[in-house]
Amino acid sequence: MLPKEFYPTPRKLLDKITEGIDWKMIQSVLEPSAGKGDIADYIKEKYKNQTYRDDLDIDCIEIDDNLQKTLKGKELRVIHNNFLTFHTFKHYNLIIMNPPFSDGCRHLLHALSLQKDNFGIICILNAETIRNPYTNERKDLVSRLEKINAEIEYMEGQFLSAERPTGVKIAVVKVFVPEENKESFIYEDLRKKTYQENLYQDMADLAPNDFIKAAVQKYNMEVEAGIKLITEYKAMAPYILQDLKDSSYNQPILIMKIHDRPLSTNAFVKEVRRKYWTALFNNPKFTGKMTSNLSNRYYNQVAELVDYDFSEYNIQTIQVEMSRNLVKGIEDCIIELFDKLSHQYAYSDELQNNIHYYNGWKTNKAWYINKKVILPYMNAFSKWSGKFEPDYNIKSQLADIEKALNYLDGGLTDGYNMESCLRYAKETGQTRKIQLKYFYVTFYKKGTCHIEFTNEELLKKLNIFGSQQKKWLPPGYGKKTYDEMLPEEKAVIDEFEGKDSYADTMQKQEYFIYNPMNSIQCLEMNAR
Repeated sequence: MLPKEFYPTPRKLLDKITEGIDWKMIQSVLEPSAGKGDIADYIKEKYKNQTYRDDLDIDCIEIDDNLQKTLKGKELRVIHNNFLTFHTFKHYNLIIMNPPFSDGCRHLLHALSLQKDNFGIICILNAETIRNPYTNERKDLVSRLEKINAEIEYMEGQFLSAERPTGVKIAVVKVFVPEENKESFIYEDLRKKTYQENLYQDMADLAPNDFIKAAVQKYNMEVEAGIKLITEYKAMAPYILQDLKDSSYNQPILIMKIHDRPLSTNAFVKEVRRKYWTALFNNPKFTGKMTSNLSNRYYNQVAELVDYDFSEYNIQTIQVEMSRNLVKGIEDCIIELFDKLSHQYAYSDELQNNIHYYNGWKTNKAWYINKKVILPYMNAFSKWSGKFEPDYNIKSQLADIEKALNYLDGGLTDGYNMESCLRYAKETGQTRKIQLKYFYVTFYKKGTCHIEFTNEELLKKLNIFGSQQKKWLPPGYGKKTYDEMLPEEKAVIDEFEGKDSYADTMQKQEYFIYNPMNSIQCLEMNAR
């Protein structure tokens, strides 16, 4: 004999109340008051149709012995008899229930008590349970449903043509609570007791010095929290063994590893160091003024730096090294730019216009860069759409040119943000005379990039630097006046820039004649 309040859920009603559920996101389901398993059967079918799998984890609870046998005959898992006495640590993504109409309030309250976060509940109730909250339990239920923004829909006639008909009006209650972003109690405790409240301030808003301090502080807290977690795990391991029997082969059920390696405090510290050193050399606040070659050189040192603490002292040591020992690297970079913009690509009639020849000191193989130059192999147009889409390689080359000029300029010129300028050009389709910090760029579909310098004094300084490094200018250049020079020296000056331009150079020696200390100051400013 079937229980008095046994009303199997019609399939049409199940279609309505489960509409919109993404079964791919459901892993575990509980059906309390399962009856003969109509809801469980429906869910298994829906899950299989959407996911093409049949591994859904579904549990059933049923108080009637005969119906339990029916459920087991369908190979449905019956885990308890009375839902109101059911307690578990297991987490269910979805509880879907059609409890007895006379006691639906208690059943739904109990379902809500089982679920903490990241869950859904769909419950079919007698509508009067919600509409007429005359008992304290019903009042409590209505209050809780309001707090969690439950969706309630009232329906009539849903069971009139059911397997066991009834004219009861129903309320379908839907509750979906997303997963909370929980704060680690270890982190929270450390933050309150030891570290400043602004630890989680956006580091992008911080000045370079403050950025380093904040990064070191965050590193220290992460390491300390991880060590506390490792210590706690090791203390807990004996209580979560795979077997109740005492054995040297008995291992913990939960396994903590450092990636795929055995658990070790030192290994953990090393990996956290790796993360922070890598982030430091990827951060423009630390490496923003370095060329890509110099930046990569230091980035490749991360493998060695994992053996050194991520501390202000060690970071400052690297900053000093960068400041004092990279002048040669800077000079090489500027010479590389000088060659690139001059003779490196001067192999065709068009590219010959990049440079102007002059009779250099003790040689006739001397040249300097003209105001307009052309670079090949700079195709900034998509081969698929034909639209202007400068890629990373082009942006990197332009950035290196800009950074090398920054060193020569000594930070005197305020400029445009290259990334923003190119992004705007892409959005507007502008390909000609895109204004950057020191020059305009124009891109052509044949794969060339035309550069027109807007800061002619800086271009002159680049030419002086390149020519001096290659010893094409007399040793007395910038040290002797034009009138003090020998005739052959004057001849070089005449062809290189002329008497008047050289007089201007002598008046502004501090700017035009390269001083390695200016490059050091650039790096130190970058470090600060």
